[in-house]
Amino acid sequence: MGNVVITGYGIIGPGMSDTDQFKDILLHKRNVLKKEEIHRRQLYIGRVSENDLIFDGLLSFSKRLPKTAKMLLHAASEAVAMSELPREGLRVGVVVGSSGGAISDILTSANGKNHPFAIGNMNAYTLASSICAAFHINGLSYTLNNSCTSALDAVNLAKMLIDSGQLDICLAGGADSTLEDVVFEGFSRLHVLGSADESCTCGPFSGGKGFSMSEGAGVLVMERKEVAKRRGGVIRGEIGLAMTNQDAVSPYKSDSSGIKLREAVDHCLLEGMPTYINSQALGISQNDQLESDIYKEKFLNENIPITSIKGMVGHAMGASGMFQLISSLISIESQFIPPVIGYGQKSIDGLLVVKETRNEDVERVLITSQGYGGINSCMMVNKGER
Repeated sequence: MGNVVITGYGIIGPGMSDTDQFKDILLHKRNVLKKEEIHRRQLYIGRVSENDLIFDGLLSFSKRLPKTAKMLLHAASEAVAMSELPREGLRVGVVVGSSGGAISDILTSANGKNHPFAIGNMNAYTLASSICAAFHINGLSYTLNNSCTSALDAVNLAKMLIDSGQLDICLAGGADSTLEDVVFEGFSRLHVLGSADESCTCGPFSGGKGFSMSEGAGVLVMERKEVAKRRGGVIRGEIGLAMTNQDAVSPYKSDSSGIKLREAVDHCLLEGMPTYINSQALGISQNDQLESDIYKEKFLNENIPITSIKGMVGHAMGASGMFQLISSLISIESQFIPPVIGYGQKSIDGLLVVKETRNEDVERVLITSQGYGGINSCMMVNKGER
């Protein structure tokens, strides 16, 4: 079994401000995305209300932080409270993943609305340093900008740091707030955003109908297993095998063969077959096709259930892997498999796509993710010892 366990987790996203609300969304197949008109198009968008952000007393300057950092602190507060994070005599670090970083503040400053905190807020490292300041963590700290796999890669790096003996505990997070005109326009030109037209079935495995953009943050408290057991911490899950790799084709596209994603899946399967697959399943033709090809090759004969949460909470860019990971932890603890919303691709007919909530024992979940620029990330999350 693995050496790194999870003792706490926290989340904020569209329609949810904590893990209990997230569980309710997953269990009851709730679509929390809202219809908005963006550049004369009707789109489903997942926004986080500033009114839902609660981190009073953490930092005297917290209200000046970019929204990405505020969401991260909100999620970290829940994770730290759940874990009852110990401090004395332990090496504690922070790793945060984000695709867009503090893009909102960068754009605000570029439009001439500068303020004294602009330089700090434009700095992507502000994400990691905000958690360090809020929880008085003086150890190793990093902010990764690895496209949409950023959160999973942050967890993978945190695991490496603990496995190598450099840390005893690490707060690993993912956060993104990229709901900006320039981003909407860019994705619109790529024809990857799903329409909110009721006649259109967009979302996971929708055969190229596209995805819905959202925002949010999630944080895990990861510990060396012996540290968690010695202090009597509640082990809520365990990080298993993980792999991140690169297609090495182009900064602007991915390899349509999916060879490197298949390699990452194969590595994680050395641990055994999962109870189910928590798939990225964006609704983009190439991504959906290569994922479904891999699943048919690896899991068709095993009858492994496949799901994606993107139809319920949208695609939160660099935070999306953390949404997948925390949803997997919730399903492990509460013993159910969340369903897919928006499924409609004939090419995965024959695979066991979860269309309604399945109540069953969940021992192990395989998470898959891909990012703009050819990055792939896969991770196995296990039930762990209690």
